[in-house]
Formats: sequence, structure tokens, C-alpha cells
Amino acid sequence: MNTTATSSSIDEYLRRTPRSRELFAAASLVIPGGVSRATLAFQPYPFYAATAAGAVITDVDGNDYVDLINNFTSLPHGHGHPATTAAVAAELSISSAIGTAHPLEAAYAAELRQRLPAMQRLHFTTTGSEAVGFAVRVARAHTGRDRILKFEGAFHGSHNELYQDIGQPPLCQASSASARPESAGLEPTKTVTAVYNDVGSIRDAFSRWGTEIAGVVVEPFLGNSALITADRSFLDAVFEVAHAHGALVIFDEVQSLRAGFHGAQGRWGYTPDLVAIGKIIGGGYPLAAFGGGADLMDVLSGEGPRVLQTGTFTASPVFLAAGQAAMRELGRDEYAVLEARTERLRSAIREEFARAHVPVHVNGIGSMFNIAVSAEPVTSYRAHRRTDTALFSALRLELLLRGVLVMPRGTGCLSTAITDGHVDRVIVALRESLAAVARL
Repeated sequence: MNTTATSSSIDEYLRRTPRSRELFAAASLVIPGGVSRATLAFQPYPFYAATAAGAVITDVDGNDYVDLINNFTSLPHGHGHPATTAAVAAELSISSAIGTAHPLEAAYAAELRQRLPAMQRLHFTTTGSEAVGFAVRVARAHTGRDRILKFEGAFHGSHNELYQDIGQPPLCQASSASARPESAGLEPTKTVTAVYNDVGSIRDAFSRWGTEIAGVVVEPFLGNSALITADRSFLDAVFEVAHAHGALVIFDEVQSLRAGFHGAQGRWGYTPDLVAIGKIIGGGYPLAAFGGGADLMDVLSGEGPRVLQTGTFTASPVFLAAGQAAMRELGRDEYAVLEARTERLRSAIREEFARAHVPVHVNGIGSMFNIAVSAEPVTSYRAHRRTDTALFSALRLELLLRGVLVMPRGTGCLSTAITDGHVDRVIVALRESLAAVARL
């Protein structure tokens, strides 16, 4: 790679973002790393947003970006969605965070149950991490077992039990192992890790720990690892083997609710025992939920061993109002338009990479896409680990210089605020960025 050309692009970024540079320097004096969210780290520094409206973010230096991150998939309608904003303003005019029950809680829960029948009973939380964590507690309380099975490359939040084996070296094929922590400071857990999309690995895990496993936590697609989609045979085996051993299946649909009106479970016809949802259900505000059948969720209120859940901002009426308004405007028609527009972008990405003679594999479903610089299909965690991340990082910087914002790992998503005109702009920016990278 020509480092002079790379330096030229960095120099251009520095030239365009002087105020962001100043803000980052000041922030680094009080915030380790300059930002509280590791996902926002960027070299030489992240740009700082000033305003955001619809599909566009404007930074403090006046640069505009088409936002294909949407706060890491949590904004179904982009920024400043009128109905969501109006609902929040109306609720703020009469209450904010109050320490009492509120009518919106049951009303919105009933609407979510209509979309996701597996969630016959549900509790709200503030984050997807909490939602998955409480689903795990329910599984443990119901089964009386301690171990949880997850899959390598799967991100289920930052709580101890599942913040394991997200970016670790791959396991041996068709094997399972005790989980490896993803961060310093984590206590040992009883989590078991298996290979995603490998039926033999599931069977191996249950042959070794089957009587101890309370539940299997699985994403219908790996939101943190190239959006690798689960094979039907793999998901079938998850249900078959788990239930044969008395374990529960927990669907983490925090991201995959973007797959369709009824989530990935409805799209593919599965009924998990427990479900965790988040991101879009808050309409850009901190709201998530977990739920399942009444027989399972009774451990939150019934006799016997009880799972206790509470939180200062849990089911805040402002968050509930935002989520309810946003989801009411995300119906079947909106899902169809989003998917068609995203498929157009996915196809264009393949075409532009082919035109530039750069290998690519594009995954995605619903309103999400992932760009992996790879000559092989990225259908496993192993293939994901072999992608050319250095080349993509260079490409991402070029896209940023042309006003397009995607996630560091190559993932993006569309909102209802994205128009065909925005997609056209992204395609042109990609074409120019690929040409620039080819000169590196």
C-alpha cells in the first residue's frame, strides 16, 4: 500500500475537521480514549456531530454525511422523525422520568406482542444488553441450570456472561469450549461457546455439558460479524438439540428485528422460548425488552424462585412514547420499501466492486448490509476473520471524505428517511472511493 496516498487522505480529513480535532483533544483530557463508546473510536480522531436531520448528519465543521449507521441500527426513521419527536414532546409536557406505573407500558407491550407472538409476556429494559441478560436469568431460574451456550462472533451485549468470544481466534471446527473473555476485568463464567452454522459443534457442546445448559442464545444473523445468516439446518438443530436436553432457545433479535415486521422469527417461521429485542423499538431512545411464554415469564412475578428486575429508567414514559410512535410508522409497507431500497444498494455495491476489480462479499437481510473485502463467501466466522480489514478501513475513510458514514466493521443500514437520491449519492461515493483505494 502506498503510504503517501494514505497520508494524503488523512491530511484531507485533518484539513476538513479542525474543530473536531480540537474537541477530541479536550475530551481526551477527561475521557479515556476521548469517547465513552469504543465503537466510536477512529484514527486520527472521530468527527463531532453538530446536528442531524433525516438521513444526514452535519459535523461541527459543516461537513454533511449520509448516515448509514443510524446509531448502530437503532434509528428506523433516521434523525428527528416527526412522529417520534412529537410523541416525546407531548410526553415531556406532562411527565418525564417518574417512579410510578404508567399506562403506556402495557399499551406498548400489547402492540409488540402483536408483532412477536412468542413474547406472550414481556418486561421492558433500557438496553439490549440488559434484555439478553434478563432472558438468561429467566432460563436459569426456569431450568435450575447454570451454563449458557453462545456462538463465536456473536455479540449479545456487555454483561459478563455473554461478553465472550466476540473477536477471539476461531475455535476448531465442530468443537465447543469454555468461553474466552472479550475484555479485561471480567469474572469467570459458565458460558460455553460453539461454532455458528455448525451442527456438529452444537451436538458436541450438549454431549459434554447438556445436563448443565440452561439455554442457547442465538442471533438469526451475526450482527457483529459480517451479518452472517444462520442456515436453516443450523437453527433447526439448535431447537432440536436444546429441547431434547431440556434447555431453552433464546433468540437475540436486538438487531434482527430489522429483518421484517415480525422479526427474523416471523420471517423464517420459528417460535423461540425467549426473545430479546431492542434498538429500533425505542425509536432512538434507550428501550429494550425480553419476553416469552407465560409459563416462563411467571418467574418474574409468581411463587417460588423469582427473577427480580428493576431499574431507575426502566419503561420511562418518554422512551415508551418514542418507541410506540416509531414502531407504529414501521408497518409492513415500510419494511417492504426499506428492503427493496437496501437490496438495490446491495446489488450496486457488488457491481461497483466488480467494476473496480476488488473482491467483495455482501451479506444482508431486510434493511441491513455488510461489505466484506473478500474473494471467498463470508458465511462463517472463519471467513469473516480472513477478510481484508486494512483495505476496508482505507475505503471507509475515502467514503467519509465523500460524505458517507458506515460502521467500522463494514455494516450499514437504511432508515425510512433514506431516499433513492441518497442511495444514488452513496453509489457515486463508493465508485470514487474504490478508484481512490485502487491508487493506494
